Amino acid sequence: MSGKTQKKYGNKKGKAVVGASDLPGKPSVAAPNKTPPASPLFDRDNVLEIVTRLFLIAMAVVFPLAMGQEKYANITHFKNMTFYLIAAAAFCTIIIIMIRKVMKTPSYEFAVEMPQLSKVDIAVLVYWGVLLLSTLFSQYKDVALNGQGVRNDGFIIQTFYVVTYFVLSRLLRLQRFDLSIYGFGATVVAMLVMLHFFGHDVLDTGFAEPNWESKLLFMGPMGNINLTSYFVTVALTVTAAVYVTEQHLSFDKHGYLTLFCFALMLWAELNLNTDAGIVALMVVVPVAMPLLLIDFRRVGRFLTVLSAALGVILFNRLVVRSDILGKDFGQTGWLLLGAELVCVTFALLINDGTLRLAPSRKTLLIVTLCVDGAALIGGLVAAAIAANTQTKGFLYEFGQILYHHNFSDKFGTNRFFTWKRTLKLVFVQRPSLLLLGGGPDTFCNLFNEAFGKESTAFFNGRNLDKAHNEYLQLLVCSGLPGVGSFLAFLGIMVTKAFKKATDNPQLVCCALGVVAYAVHAFFGYSLPINSPLMWVLFGLTGAAIRSGEPAETKQVNAKKAI
Repeated sequence: MSGKTQKKYGNKKGKAVVGASDLPGKPSVAAPNKTPPASPLFDRDNVLEIVTRLFLIAMAVVFPLAMGQEKYANITHFKNMTFYLIAAAAFCTIIIIMIRKVMKTPSYEFAVEMPQLSKVDIAVLVYWGVLLLSTLFSQYKDVALNGQGVRNDGFIIQTFYVVTYFVLSRLLRLQRFDLSIYGFGATVVAMLVMLHFFGHDVLDTGFAEPNWESKLLFMGPMGNINLTSYFVTVALTVTAAVYVTEQHLSFDKHGYLTLFCFALMLWAELNLNTDAGIVALMVVVPVAMPLLLIDFRRVGRFLTVLSAALGVILFNRLVVRSDILGKDFGQTGWLLLGAELVCVTFALLINDGTLRLAPSRKTLLIVTLCVDGAALIGGLVAAAIAANTQTKGFLYEFGQILYHHNFSDKFGTNRFFTWKRTLKLVFVQRPSLLLLGGGPDTFCNLFNEAFGKESTAFFNGRNLDKAHNEYLQLLVCSGLPGVGSFLAFLGIMVTKAFKKATDNPQLVCCALGVVAYAVHAFFGYSLPINSPLMWVLFGLTGAAIRSGEPAETKQVNAKKAI
C-alpha cells in the first residue's frame, strides 16, 4: 500500500488503526462503525474518487432532471443518451487515470491496493455473463444487443449498468454525504412533482392540470409516474434510515433537513399514487425495524419518522383531498390521527431523555419481530374483510387471491393478464427459454408471437413490450440463470446488511433501499429513465459493504491474488 494510502487510513504516526477487538485477549472498546474515517467531499489525493463522486452527483442530481426540448414525447431517448454521455465521460476518464497509474506504479504495490471480488461482485459478473450468452444465442441478436428502440434494456446498456456498479463500489469510500447526495436528487424530483401536481408546470411539459381529478400519468422530470416512483420510493427509504441511524450531514445536527426531505418525498409518492410504491413502503417498514432498532435511542428516532409519515398522510388528505384515505375522513382518518398523537408523544419522551430504558439488542429484536408478526396478522385479517366487502383496491385483490383463488386478468392494474401469459409462455409453450431466455429485451418479440392478438384486444390496440415485472422479464429474456443470479445479487446485499446491522449503519441504509427496489420491481419494468438510478444505489451498497472490511483483511486478500 502506498504511503499516501497508509496515511489516509492510519493515525498520525502512519500506523494502521486497529480496534481493541483486533488485539488478542483484549475486549472490544472500539467504535462499532468500521467504516473509514470521514474524508472531504473531494479528496485531492485521490483523483479516482473525485471522478467517481462527480459521476455520483451527475447521476443522482443532474440525470433525473435531464429533459430535451420535446419533453415527454422523447424523454426515454433523451434520458438514454444522457446516461450514456455521463457514464462514458466518467468511465473513459477513470480508464485514462488508471492507465497512467499502472504505468507509474510498481506492479507489486498496485496489486496490494486491488481488493478481491466479493460474493456480490461475483453474482453481478455471473448475471452479466448470462446476459452475454443469452445475447450470443438469441434469435433476435440485434434487439438483444441494442434493446427495443428507445425503451432500451439491451445488452449494451446492461453492461453500462454493471460497470456503474463496479465503478461506485470499487472507487468510492462511502461517506455520509454520498447517501445525502442520492436523497437530495430525489428531493428535487419530489418538489417538481408536487409543483406539477398543483398546476405549476415548471418544466413546461404541456401537462398542467392542477388537481387530483386530472389523474396525471406524467408528473415531474422523469415522465411516467411509475418510473418516478422507483427513484422517490427508494430514496425516501434510504433517507428515513439515514435519519434513524444519524448518518445525516454534520451541518444538519439534529436531522431536521433529512426529515424534511423524507416528508417531501413521501408527499410526492402519495400523490404519484402508484400501487407499487405504496406496497414497497408497506413491505420495507417491517423489514427495517429489526435492522434499524438496535438501541432505544433509535426507537425514538424511528417514532419521529413514523410521526412525520402520519403527519404527511393526514396533511395530504386535508389539503389535497385525494383518495388516499377515502372520500371522507372517516374512521381511518381518526385512527391515523390517534396513532399520530401516540407516536409524537413517545418520540418526544424518548428523544428528550424523559423515558429512559436500556433494552438489550436481543430484546429489541424479539419486540420488533412480534410487532411485525402482529402487523402481518392484521394485514391478513384486513385482506379477508376487504375481499368480501369491497370491489376494488389492493387489499381487495390480495384477499381475492389469497382466500378465493381469484386471479382476474384485471388485477394489478391489468398486470395479471401479462403475468399469467408470461408464465404460460416459459413453462408451457417454450420451456427452452428457461435455459438462457430469448436475449435481453426480447420480451416484446416472444410475447407478441404467442399472445399478440389477445394482448392487442385486451389493451385496446396496444402491444406489450414489457412484462411489468422485472423478474418475469428476466425469466423470459435470460432464463433461470439470469433471474437467479440477479436475485442472488440482491439477496447477498440484504443478507450482509442483516449481519452487519450493528457495525455498518450506512450499509443498512443502502440495503433497505435495495429492499424497496426489489418490491417495486415486482410491479415495474426497466427503462433508461429509472434503471441507471437503481444501479447507482447498488453501487453505493457495494461501496458500503467494502467500507466495512478491515484494512488488514483487504491487504491479505490482495496479497493472495498476486
